[in-house]
Amino acid sequence: MVDQHQVISIIATAVSECLNESPDEKIGLEEAKQIAKCVIEALTEAGLEIGPRADS
Repeated sequence: MVDQHQVISIIATAVSECLNESPDEKIGLEEAKQIAKCVIEALTEAGLEIGPRADS
């Protein structure tokens, strides 16, 4: 079972770190979490799922 909050946190951290590399593109963690939720929703609508690797 995948912890959706953990997935959102991982995606949000990646989005935040990526955008905060440029001073003109700073983003807060809460906004990054909202983006992460939208990413997960889009993946789900496309029929994709996020899960642990099979060899884990």
